Amino acid sequence: MSEMFSSPFSHVLHTNYVASSTETQAIHDLLASPTQELSRLAGEISLLQKALETLTARSEGLKSHVDAHLALISPFRRLPAEIISEIFIRCLPTDRNPTRSMTEAPLLLTVISKSLREIALSTPQLWNALHVFLPNSSFSNSVGMEELEPLIERRREGLEAWFKRSRCLPLSISVYLSGYGRLAGSVSDSYVDFLKSIISFSNRWKRIQLHLSPFFVDMLNALVADLSPEDIPMLESLDVFYDSNTDNRRQGAAAVYLPPSGSRKPQLPLHGLISNAPSLHSFAVHHHSHSMDHLQLPWKNLTSLTMKSDRDSSRLTVDQTLHLLANSPNLSTCTLGVLLTSSAPGLDIPDISLSSLGALSLYFTLPSGDLPFPEVENQLFSIFSVIRAPILSRFAFITQGFDLGRAFGSIPFAPLLESSTCDIEELYLSFPLKSQDILVECLRTLPSITHLYLESCMPSHNRFLLNDKSSVAQILDDAFMGHLSIGEGNLAPLCPRLEKLVLPDCKYVSEEALLAFAHSRAHSRDDPEVSRLKLLDVHFTCDRSESLANSERPDRDAADSRLTGQLGILRGKGIFVSWNYPVRDVPHIPDSPWEGLTESAYPGWRPELLSSPIH
Repeated sequence: MSEMFSSPFSHVLHTNYVASSTETQAIHDLLASPTQELSRLAGEISLLQKALETLTARSEGLKSHVDAHLALISPFRRLPAEIISEIFIRCLPTDRNPTRSMTEAPLLLTVISKSLREIALSTPQLWNALHVFLPNSSFSNSVGMEELEPLIERRREGLEAWFKRSRCLPLSISVYLSGYGRLAGSVSDSYVDFLKSIISFSNRWKRIQLHLSPFFVDMLNALVADLSPEDIPMLESLDVFYDSNTDNRRQGAAAVYLPPSGSRKPQLPLHGLISNAPSLHSFAVHHHSHSMDHLQLPWKNLTSLTMKSDRDSSRLTVDQTLHLLANSPNLSTCTLGVLLTSSAPGLDIPDISLSSLGALSLYFTLPSGDLPFPEVENQLFSIFSVIRAPILSRFAFITQGFDLGRAFGSIPFAPLLESSTCDIEELYLSFPLKSQDILVECLRTLPSITHLYLESCMPSHNRFLLNDKSSVAQILDDAFMGHLSIGEGNLAPLCPRLEKLVLPDCKYVSEEALLAFAHSRAHSRDDPEVSRLKLLDVHFTCDRSESLANSERPDRDAADSRLTGQLGILRGKGIFVSWNYPVRDVPHIPDSPWEGLTESAYPGWRPELLSSPIH
């Protein structure tokens, strides 16, 4: 093109040169021919664009015509309704109950077409599970009293229509009823009618999960007073979450909410039914405010048990824990909250055989008073020295309330591992240690570990020494990551079978050490004893900007770019990396269909998941 339109001004083009009067006339003469050619090309382009638009319109019309006819012979349309039903069933969420959201199955399947809607509505397996959230006027102030009654009525009608489509199948129901304060009049009647609708399906209850405030516990118990265990023949699992915050706000508002005294039994939802429920084998209660030691359950029938709370008054003592385990010989998964008190456990404790126990999570808490640390160690020894669990593969040991100076010089649960001779595959640890060597030696004795979840393993800081890192031993740091990494000087790393590592409280481990560890475990090696890492989940305690400010390379953009590149390389090698910094101001969605559902923060695992059935 430059040869076609040569110019004597080429040496000053794209500069700030100012043409003279004579040069201006010369430029006009020079551009006469190019301007004419430009106009001609514009006309041709316009014609070609119109031709292209005409062809595109014809193509789209023909495509629509062809697609409409091909749809008539689509293989999917020839599928039997039974196959389509099975496909629809596979669309349901597998880790929770479906919700009333139109963005997911099964409701999403009803808006595809008329014929598919009919198939979806006539497939009972799509409608035998549901999660329902009912807001209260006090719930984030998102629903006014005038809106509450019609909302509850719509949810009730929807629930009844939903479960009627399930015909006679067993039901899985999760209900979230929050709020506090006594309700009166028509709004209270609306809640009663809603609960009555759920109770009307009691003969088909299979798995029930209830998230309730104390007010709704009382309401539900009053409504089921006339039922008997024979009225819940299919109930296999009951999971209860107490809204402890509303319990705190309402404590003392009425006698029913006061702490129990004497022989008064704790108020549990359905407490009059579950003691003799013929099929109950899974029971969980979270954040209950009363003592659980009087609870009557078919202990010998239970295969899954969770009793965990944030309140000292509702935790089990060591004696109660041992008694409960001794009376539940068929447990396969168990999560317990235990309070270490000044009263020592009984001496002559027989061995407790839990031959079916595959997952055990124990949360130990110190009382508000001062308990000598030797007594703490004695009580833990009394538990772990008598439990026998030969097939235990998932274990969580968590302590809370251990301040500076209360750290273990040995592994408290070592007697359990030694006496059970089990192969631990998933390990969750969060307890204070005096030195890193203790943790390293513990992991060295557990070569079968595939999933490892480690919190800081440090005592709580003294409030007067918050900035003195040297005041406590560093447990999880770059040196520890070196023990897990493969290198020239470490060909036999800790946890050679490790596939998933989760660090939820990453405070003193650098990004460089984490990346070096991941890269060292990313390759398949000739040594069959060393597995390839699949998941690295890291939760930092400071945000990204603070981390960079404290590093030797304050260039944030360059550091972010490098980190992104490294994470991409690791993902390309088959390692899922979850890199998390603190997130502030997470928005809340009022009246969300998913409110109250258990959420998985990452595709790894948490100690609560140790209570899920082993597959």
